[in-house]
Order: sequence, then structure tokens, then C-alpha cells
Amino acid sequence: MVASPPQEQKKAGLGRNPKYGFSGYRPKVHVYGRSRPRTPTEGASLTQCVGCSRIVAGIGLFGDAFMAKQRISLAGKVVVITGSTRGIGRAIAERYGQAGARVVISSSKPEAVAQALHEMRAQGIVCAGMACDVADLAQVQALAQMAINTFGQIDIWVNNAGISGPFGPILDVPPEEWRRVIEVNVLGTYHGCISVLPHMIARRSGKIINVSGGGTKRAQRFLGAYSTSKAAIVRLTDAFIRDYRDHPYISFTILVPGMVPTDMINQIPLVGAGHEAAKGLPRVMRIFGSTTAETADLAMRAVSHETDGVSGKVYEIMTRRRIFTNLLRAFLRRQL
Repeated sequence: MVASPPQEQKKAGLGRNPKYGFSGYRPKVHVYGRSRPRTPTEGASLTQCVGCSRIVAGIGLFGDAFMAKQRISLAGKVVVITGSTRGIGRAIAERYGQAGARVVISSSKPEAVAQALHEMRAQGIVCAGMACDVADLAQVQALAQMAINTFGQIDIWVNNAGISGPFGPILDVPPEEWRRVIEVNVLGTYHGCISVLPHMIARRSGKIINVSGGGTKRAQRFLGAYSTSKAAIVRLTDAFIRDYRDHPYISFTILVPGMVPTDMINQIPLVGAGHEAAKGLPRVMRIFGSTTAETADLAMRAVSHETDGVSGKVYEIMTRRRIFTNLLRAFLRRQL
């Protein structure tokens, strides 16, 4: 990629070093490989860019206005979401289904898939699903093929499946638990991308959303494996963007949920000093927690026309502005 002259960079709203992909966290707007004029939703007052190929949007502060102005229809679209029988994945699946998409869900537990399909169909959502351990490439490929066989195509793929691993110091976490987190979170995302990308390239259309989380910017204490895996997902997405920049009709996006009280957090195993540290988690959740509905709203924005032919956007719940607002609210309520 050839860097533009400084004057052109300034006009386009680019960072000083646009060639560095996701690195740097400079507050400028740039989309890696495919720059374009800003839209009203990308102005400094509505979104904050972190890194020269990241656009960060906080659904809690600004997303509601966006959703009210733009009615997003997914009629005719086929969406595959891994890890989608509960929590964030389930909320996204239902939101996409309510917008008209035909949805394919998955979980490592067959009974969870059957129950979720029953409940979603009761809502009038057209859906299918199967058990799938994303750490197993063959199973992910089978999921993709099932979606194609059932609905004829895949338009959107969301790599949501993930686990946290035990909460505690690194030396107290068994190596096999560390390995499992990396296999599910990182390899699972990789398996999803390589399973659907050839299909999307052949159709010259498609959007891939990779769900990151704590660790995107910095490590989370006592969540070493999880933080490492989520940072790796950002770099993996960046690598796909760079390697397939000649296919501008494929969109790669990162979704960063906030701290959502899902089963993954509520039932997290504790080891070592994590037992004592976990006592403060409820207080942290009260101040910085978000909801699955907020994440689902942001996931809708990630498949809107904002990302048509555009890769490198990062949609994040907990922006700096929201962190400040939550801290101020907690202070005024004497919760700190």
C-alpha cells in the first residue's frame, strides 16, 4: 500500500501512518485498503476511531439514534452464527432473524441447538442449526455446507463462539485449559473464516464479523488466555484484510461486546488468587456492564450499508466516552 501525501491524508481524515493496519490507536478515521469519504455517522462527534483502520461506535450513546434513523432489513440474507444458542450469539441470531434473515445457529451441545431452534421458530424466525465444535475444522466446514445445502448461500458469517477459561493467575491455570481457550477462540475464528471465504469469493459478496472482547487493547488481569486470544483475533482479522484486499466485495468487521452477564461470565471457573479477586466482579459489572440487546443492536449496524465493501471497522460497546459517563454516574450514585 502506497501512503498518500500529507495533504491528501488530512483531507481524507487519515492517520499519520495508514500502512500499519490496526496498530497505533490514533484518533483518525481510515479504512485499510479502501478509503472513502466520511458519512455523517463517522464524524468526530458520533464515532471515535482507534487505530488507522478502526472505527469505534458505542451503541449505548449513539447507536440508538442510528438504529432509529436506519431501518435495516436482512430479507433474503442467510446468516451463520457460531456459539449462538445463548448469550450474545443468541441475541444476535434473534435480532438478525427478526430483520428477515434466515439464520443458522450452532453450539457444541446438540440439545442446546434443538431447544434454541424450537424457541426461535416459535418467534417466526426461519432457522436451522447443528452441533459444532469450532476447534474442529471438519465440523465448521460441515456447518458451512449445511447452511448452503439448506438455504443455498451464506451472506453473513459471525464468528462468535468463545470461552473464557479459568479466572486466575497464569501459573495457576492448567496448560490444557489455556490451550483449549486458544483453540476455541483463535482457531475457531480462523476455521470459520477459511470455511466460508471461498464461498463468498465465488459469489463476489459477503460479510464476516469476528467477535473480539477483553484483550483487544490490553490484557485483562487473571484472564490471560482469554485476553491473548481476543488480541489474536484482531490481528487475524487484519491479516485476512491485507491478504484479500483485492476482493473489495468481502467485508471483515470486528465486534467488541462490553461486559455482558452471560453464562460465560457468571459460571467462570476460579483458580488461585482469582477466588478473592472475583468478589469484586459484581461491582465492576454494575458500573461497566452492558446487555446482550446492546450488542445485538451493534451487530445490526455491523451488517448495515456502513460496511458494504468496507473492511477494518471495529464496533465497540465500551468507548472512552461511555466509560467516563459510567464512572461519573457511579460516582454521583456513590457506587465507587
